[in-house]
Amino acid sequence: MDPLLLLAVLVLGFVVAFAIGGNDEAMSPAVGARIFSLNVAVLLGGLLSVIGAMTLGGGVSEKVGSDLVSQQSMTPAMVFAVLVAMTIWLLIASISKGLPISTTQCIVGSVIGVAISAPFLGEPGWGVEVVSWPVVIEIFVGWIVSPLLGFLIAGGVFWVVRKFQARVTGLAGRERQEQIASYGLALFLIITSLSRGGNDVANAVAPLVSLPDFETAISFGPFLLPGILIPLFVGGLGMAVGLIVVGRRVIKVLATEVVTLTPTSALAASVSVALVMLVGTYMGFPLSGTHVLVAALIAVGWVAQTPVQTNQVKEILISWVITVPISAIFGVIIFAVITPFF
Repeated sequence: MDPLLLLAVLVLGFVVAFAIGGNDEAMSPAVGARIFSLNVAVLLGGLLSVIGAMTLGGGVSEKVGSDLVSQQSMTPAMVFAVLVAMTIWLLIASISKGLPISTTQCIVGSVIGVAISAPFLGEPGWGVEVVSWPVVIEIFVGWIVSPLLGFLIAGGVFWVVRKFQARVTGLAGRERQEQIASYGLALFLIITSLSRGGNDVANAVAPLVSLPDFETAISFGPFLLPGILIPLFVGGLGMAVGLIVVGRRVIKVLATEVVTLTPTSALAASVSVALVMLVGTYMGFPLSGTHVLVAALIAVGWVAQTPVQTNQVKEILISWVITVPISAIFGVIIFAVITPFF
């Protein structure tokens, strides 16, 4: 690819990652439980996003990139269409209502839309048959199973915690228990943010990973580094900046507008998200951390018998249902508009 065009693709990947970071709610349990201030949460989350993207992001990026379209290499116009479509919907959801939508659904929807419409826009060799439907089914199953696991694990962990809490007498004992839980919460949020960084970076740079330019090793002084590290670093940095600059609103929504959190309930939810996302990222599954976290928050609210803000949850669920088709439609529209320029 022409160097200037390649640079433009990387810049666009950064912009998409910025939008993804702006929709990152991983640190919301700590803010809701008043363990971290909002400023500390976004700074720490940004740093961990970069580290997670660089160390854990390769396998998932390939799953939602080349694997999704039967190892086909996307053209520059297709890559641009996918990235722009994702950016538009992510920014609309983040800025308008602060809804924590699934970035994994955005990338899958836009890739499918562009791949299916490509033959009608002068790109032979694409179409419905190119989409690897077994991979699509595998991804969809992950979206269903992961929040169920998140709900069950969070509910189970918090149920056990509540049993121990019942044995503690006195205000001092309960306060000490909550203090211990706050330390555990910080640890699990570090694990969660690392795995989220590795999982979510795929949603920004998966189309870039499929480009031949990043499939070969790159010389960096005396070192020979995998080419895939370049888009992974760009994606991680973009997510960090997005989280710091615009991510506060989404964090506030899940921290305060779904269920009231304490350090112990936030810990239970975070244990669930950390386990599900870490295992999923290690195995290369493009899971939705948003799905898992919301399910975990609902579970701890149910166990604690505290009111869950059903209207807010309903809006979040609706946004999940419409994300794949809307991303696909945006992908087709953007692809049709930019194709003549390529």
